[in-house]
Amino acid sequence: MVLKREIGLWELTLSGIGVILGAGIYALVGKAAGIAGANIWVSFAVGGVIAILTGLSYAELSNRYPKAGAEYVYAENAFGKRIAFAIGLALVLVGFSSAATVALGFSGYLAALTGLPAWAGIAFILSLSAIIIAQGAKISTRVAALISVIEVMGLLAIIALGAPFLLKGFSIPSVSEIPLVLNAAALVFFAYIGFEELVRLSEETKNAKFAMPKALLLAILLSTLLYVLVSASAIGTLGAESLAESKAPLADVAKQSMGLNAFLLLAIIALFSTGNTVLMMVLANSRLLYGMAEEKGIPAWFSRTRNHQPINALVVCILFSAILALSTDIAFVAHVTDGLLFLVFGAINASLVRIRWKEKNAFNGFRVPFNWKNVPIPSVLGALSSLAMLAFVETSALLLGIGLLAAGWMLFQHYARRKNGWN
Repeated sequence: MVLKREIGLWELTLSGIGVILGAGIYALVGKAAGIAGANIWVSFAVGGVIAILTGLSYAELSNRYPKAGAEYVYAENAFGKRIAFAIGLALVLVGFSSAATVALGFSGYLAALTGLPAWAGIAFILSLSAIIIAQGAKISTRVAALISVIEVMGLLAIIALGAPFLLKGFSIPSVSEIPLVLNAAALVFFAYIGFEELVRLSEETKNAKFAMPKALLLAILLSTLLYVLVSASAIGTLGAESLAESKAPLADVAKQSMGLNAFLLLAIIALFSTGNTVLMMVLANSRLLYGMAEEKGIPAWFSRTRNHQPINALVVCILFSAILALSTDIAFVAHVTDGLLFLVFGAINASLVRIRWKEKNAFNGFRVPFNWKNVPIPSVLGALSSLAMLAFVETSALLLGIGLLAAGWMLFQHYARRKNGWN
């Protein structure tokens, strides 16, 4: 049973903004302040530049291959099935760990409001996400789009509350502080996770070749602007030390400016925001598993649908996200995610360069600008900057991510030899 094309441009754009905004600014801005201090706006700006460079490659690739398998399909066309599987597996692991990270952020805000233990918040938001996704991608993206408006209003409120102190938040790092800024950038890059997940909705998007590039780039640019302004407002209002110690950082910024009522309001908005991101991350990851199975990269069991929904893939996403969330160290899980994602982004940018080299006929859809002999310069810069950021990822987290990837690769090799492929 095929997926239905039912998502429009603005639903897609708002969903993209929603999943990006909820991924890190509400949950990780305090952790980043503990690393980069008053310079965290620079860390967010660095993350935004890398996201935009890679987002351009995604925009062209999604135009060339509007499939649910997304990155798997791109890499397969560039490098073949084996490399494609490695990239697809890395992204599946990213999907599990990113949903786990944001579920931990959700549970932190819920605990600040209710005192409930972390496991209760994690179980609640993952279960609710599964119920909504099972109703269909259109309903999921409409819910996400509605919550995205609430998220943006919450961030605009933080900017407004911090406006008198905004300039204090735009500290200029010294040369000696640059390594700390880049370390924080490696962490807060998690806040940009989400734009790459939009491309996995290509088979459910109306006029995907027109809508997908616009939605991708709009979501990244608007989110970057909000991140820079919010982080500067937060630092200017609360200070780096207090922000770093907070379990509900943006809610505490509101409390500093307007008291307990503002704290409650922003904490509730943060719940909506982080919950929205979990919803979209699980949705996108289930579509990636479905797409990989449709391309015969993993067992066909993952592509089985019920009411046009890949139900088996959805159940697997929920279970593995819940298992990873049992590690309650949100920064560590975010570093695992970012390490794998930097590897994937390097490979995806390289995939576009490789496809451009191989093409014999000019492609008429969206193309990355600024080319030299048909080589997209932003894609080259995106690959180099993504791989360079690996140096700033926590070593133990990077090794765990690579270890999980290696284990999955060996499993693939075992079954491929036994069955001459998955099917």
